[in-house]
Amino acid sequence: MASAGVLVLDGASGGGSVLRVGLGLAIALRKSVRVINIRQGRPNPGLQAQHLAGLRAAAQLCQARLEGAQIGSREIEFHPGPIQTDSLKIQIETAGSVALALQPIQIALACAARSVTVEIAGGGTYGQWASPIAALEHVNFALLGRWGFPASLEIEREGFYPKGGARVRARFGPAQITQAFDFPEQGQLREIRGLSIASHHLQKSKVAERQAEAAHRLLSREFSGIAIGIETRYAETLSPGSAVVLWADCEKTILGGDALGERGVSAERVGEQAAAALISELRSGATLDRHMADQIIPFLALFGGRFFCAELTDHIKTNMWVAEQLTGKRFIVTERAGIWEIRCE
Repeated sequence: MASAGVLVLDGASGGGSVLRVGLGLAIALRKSVRVINIRQGRPNPGLQAQHLAGLRAAAQLCQARLEGAQIGSREIEFHPGPIQTDSLKIQIETAGSVALALQPIQIALACAARSVTVEIAGGGTYGQWASPIAALEHVNFALLGRWGFPASLEIEREGFYPKGGARVRARFGPAQITQAFDFPEQGQLREIRGLSIASHHLQKSKVAERQAEAAHRLLSREFSGIAIGIETRYAETLSPGSAVVLWADCEKTILGGDALGERGVSAERVGEQAAAALISELRSGATLDRHMADQIIPFLALFGGRFFCAELTDHIKTNMWVAEQLTGKRFIVTERAGIWEIRCE
């Protein structure tokens, strides 16, 4: 039973998204929340190390009163206070996603006219089921910056699964968002940029170059006459790994596509997968890609707006539900000719 005046969010479905989006909006709106059934049905239900690190950082950001914050806990209660700090430190003991750890902090600061620096030690910058750090920087941060919410990243060390070990510094704000997040169309495609990254373990095999060349070939065939530049980079990391992240700079938006290196999958195939993902987004008429579509939902709930996406993912559905509970707003979802319009007014 929640305390009086505390909103209850059921995390039985939606995984960690309910926790991350719920906490971010709770801080932004100064609302107390209780999250129950956290990650129910997962092989390792309840809070894990990366969730606990993010939870404690969110509490530190706003001097929150926090109950139930321990490994394996399936229920927490969070009572936020005002945002008064200008720096945070997050320690992630696993290869948990750095981008996901930053998500509630970013949401919380959207309504705060102050700058905050976040230092993260540990975790992964590239991994399964999470936005790559390069996509966070060149799609998410770049798009929100156009609306008056500046943010930047400094990556001191990259991290791949299973050891992680990243070191990242993020700077947010101050936010001055004055308009709805409206993405009505792609507009003209201006250029395509990207990053092909691999750990130092793979430099002898020229994995980064092979990934980039394969992605470039496929994109060049599809978009002749468009400038395409893909940087190659090797990083000293604790675990071997690679990834390709691409982003298309359009007149009205930025779309991303990515692929993660896997054992037994050639570097050329990884590059082609990333290129195919970006091509699919551009062809579909979507105005936000699969990562950014669910990440923008809390900001639409706070400031209004609309976008088009190629797929109505479970993450989008979960984030809309959480945002509706906390803000009282309602999302309108319409499907036309295989593309989804999502609107919040």
